[in-house]
Parts: sequence; C-alpha cells; structure tokens
Amino acid sequence: MANTLIIATTSYAGMGPYVASIVNAFRKDDPVYFIFHDYEDDFYRKNVKAELHDKSSFHKQADSHWNKLLDLLHTKPSQKQLDSLLNYCKKNDIAIVHWINSPGNKYTNQYLEEHGIKVLGTVHDLHPHEAKCAPHRMLRFHILNKRNKEAMVRARYLVTNSRTQYKEMQSLFPDKRLFFHDFPSLVTPIVAKGGVVPKELQSQRRPYILFFGRIEEYKGIALLYKAFTESPEISDKYDLVIAGSGQIPFERKSNEQHVTFINRYILDEEVRYLYEHAACVVYPYISATQSGVLSIAYYFGTPVLASDVNFFRSIIAPSGAGRLFKKSNVEDLREQLKYILSHDNSEIISKEKDYYKRYYETAAIRKELLNIYENINKASK
Repeated sequence: MANTLIIATTSYAGMGPYVASIVNAFRKDDPVYFIFHDYEDDFYRKNVKAELHDKSSFHKQADSHWNKLLDLLHTKPSQKQLDSLLNYCKKNDIAIVHWINSPGNKYTNQYLEEHGIKVLGTVHDLHPHEAKCAPHRMLRFHILNKRNKEAMVRARYLVTNSRTQYKEMQSLFPDKRLFFHDFPSLVTPIVAKGGVVPKELQSQRRPYILFFGRIEEYKGIALLYKAFTESPEISDKYDLVIAGSGQIPFERKSNEQHVTFINRYILDEEVRYLYEHAACVVYPYISATQSGVLSIAYYFGTPVLASDVNFFRSIIAPSGAGRLFKKSNVEDLREQLKYILSHDNSEIISKEKDYYKRYYETAAIRKELLNIYENINKASK
C-alpha cells in the first residue's frame, strides 16, 4: 500500500479532538505519516499517541491576530513552502496527501498533483453556517469559505463525514471521486480522564441544563436562552449553563436569573465534569452538517435534546439515543425540555452508550480510511 500524508492545519475549536481521534486510530506500522500545525498549547503533541510521534512532524505557530492577517493576505503559499512540502513527500515516498481540516489550498494541491501526488480534501461544511460576529471576523469567515469552495470545486478526491452531505455532493460533483467515513469521537484520553471542576461551577448547588461548544449563531443558543428564561417552571428548579468561547449573539436580559455563562475556552480536563453533572445537554442548532458533540454526551451518558436538523435526526430518530425538537421552534424546545427533565432517561442513556460503542469505535474509522487511500492510489492519474 502506498504512503499517505495527513496534514492538520489547525486545532481550533473542535478540530483538535476531531483530528486527534482519527490519527490515534492508526497504528505505527500503517503507511501513514502526519504533519501537525500546533499553537502555544501544543494540543497535537499532547494528544497524539506517543507511538506515532516518530512518523509525525509538529510545527508550532502562534494563534495571533498577526498570523491570521498574514494567512488572509497570502492566498498562494511561497515557493519555499511548496518545495518544502514536496521534499517531505519525496523523502517519505508519499503518494497521497490528505488535508484533514479542509479541501486544502488550490495552489498547493495543483503543485502536488503536477508532481504526481494525489490530493484528498475533507469537506466539513459544504455550505457555510449562519454567522454573526465582528466585521473583521466576518471578513475572515467569507475569505476562508471562498478559498475552501475554490479548492473543493477544483479537487478530484473529496471525503466527508455527513451522509446527507455526501449525497448532495454526488449530485453537485458527478465527475469527482467522493468518499464517506464515520465521524470520530471527540473524547480524547485527556477528556475521558478529566477531573477539573470549572471555577464558575465550584459553588453550583442546583441541577443544571448544559450547552457546550463554541458560541456561534447557527448553534441556536438564543433559542435555548429564550426558552429557559421565559419558562419559570424550568428555571425555578434548574440552572442553565452555557459553556464555550465566542461572541454571544443576543442581548441578555437585565433581570436574568439562574444562567451561568462560562464564556471562555473550556479546558479538556473540564469537559467530563460539565457533562457528568448535567441533568441534560441541549444542542439547539439551526443548521448542522456534521458534529462531534453527540459523541461526548453519549460517552458520558448525558441525556441529549437536539433540534431535528438532518445530522441530529439521522442519528437520534432511528437509534432513540436522545430526544428531538422542531428546529427554530422555541415552544417545542420548551415542551421537549420539560419532558426530558421530568422523565426517567435511563433508556435514552442506555441507547446513547450502545450507539457510542457501535459507531465511534476507532478501529472502524482506521479501516474506512485505509480503504479510501487504497482506492485513491489505484485510481488512474
């Protein structure tokens, strides 16, 4: 089997656990090499299993405004960067480069292909999510989405973790080779063993409803906030904990009670406490093509209430591993939340844990990806 190089360009938000889970599925004798771009926290160096370090290259880059600006200004990599990557590929006899965070860069992909190396790009979001943030962040959001689309359109080989997205891509790109593999668990060893209590919850006494994840408009946090703050039958007994960094996309009420915002980066060591002590976790997304948040709740056995967007519905409806409410419908969110808080959820929890064992098994992802690489290697130039 030919050698493949997996390149991770970021560990931002959920990308770090996503990549680490996939990478750690491989064995040291598999024909796969890795390049990781780390930030100051050394996420990949800490979370990629030690036996793979000999086949890994870690490049540290500051997660600074200056570096982000340079990234936006330099659309095309320098010749030095292109040659460095090509030399690495030649040295390690790489036949396929797999961009695991995106479809890659169209200029880099073209350069690699001109030198006989096949390129596989990962499509996380075929269509950009709803976004509402500061003007400079919106500009960056649009530029990066434009680049991803250009690389996607030009690509010959693409892979996604969303079955719904995969079917749409088959219609949009009939001339491309398209692949699917299951979404990995976001539960890294550090998350699984974590025992740190968030300082904001150290005096928490009431049971709480949890939202966990980076705060983005498309995740529907405003709906959950409205449903909770306008339902005294819920807020009289429970608190709402919203844990994650990002700009809050709505105005908070002046008379707000029993709501805790942990509006910062959540340490991996804090995740276990958040989930194990929650009465339930709510994912009120307005849109979602794929997400790893279910894997965390399923691993820790936290009852899930999610909107009926395609991704959540495709998992929860047939498996019974959670409960659904109508997307963007505050009233239905309120009613389903009241239901899940007032009923025995032992059956839901059992189905969640069963689903985790069956579908988040890393051995399955390893096999899927090795088969994908083999199919690409056998494809004609």
